[in-house]
Amino acid sequence: MKIDNTDYILFLDESNVTKFNPYLLLGGIFISRKEYKDNLIPNILKCKSILENPNIIFHYTDMIKKQNDFSCMCGNQDMCEKFWNEFYSSLTSSKFKILSVYINAKNYNSEYPKSISHDAYELLFSTIVNNYIHFLNKNNARGSIIFESREETQNKKIQQYYFHMLKYGTNIYHSTAIEKYITTTNFLVKEDNCIGLQIADLVAYNCIKYLNNSKVKHNMLDVIIPKMYDGNKGDIESYGIIKLF
Repeated sequence: MKIDNTDYILFLDESNVTKFNPYLLLGGIFISRKEYKDNLIPNILKCKSILENPNIIFHYTDMIKKQNDFSCMCGNQDMCEKFWNEFYSSLTSSKFKILSVYINAKNYNSEYPKSISHDAYELLFSTIVNNYIHFLNKNNARGSIIFESREETQNKKIQQYYFHMLKYGTNIYHSTAIEKYITTTNFLVKEDNCIGLQIADLVAYNCIKYLNNSKVKHNMLDVIIPKMYDGNKGDIESYGIIKLF
């Protein structure tokens, strides 16, 4: 995948409301372009080589259930242990930060009817942009944003939200800050096999399990929580994992 010439890349994925999960969550990782190219990609490709399939697409649900492309780990304890040890080590050693924000969608929609209120996803995206710019400003950097492509209507909505921010800003930053610090927003499909988006999927999954106090095999919270952006203030609940409603 070709990365444009920016200092940082933010990879975002979402986790939707289910009967077991009341939260809509948007989250992912941001990483310097150099770190992504020189370390994270080679590290994850090494993990994929253990599964003897360099083109395998990491999807966390399939990974922990050993299903679909990950069925190769069924009955192969040596491969399984080697893979998870290498995967844990790869994520721990890679220098990226995590942004996430969530909202109880049912409660929000009950209190603020859609006909007169902002869409919940728009609020999540705006909050993510605020905290991404907070980091970029502090580090005199610029960055792009990459989403996993969804339905065309959803992609268009996200683009509309972004163009609205370019014109009017957010509740914190002026439009000039959006233009100055955010270079592009792009969408990639799953078949593009984007490693950054695959790690964003892991982040969203584990954050939801954390919020619902759910047990999960191969819990990655020991990796995720220390990497949550804290605004250089030790405050992950204001920057790294934010509750909106």
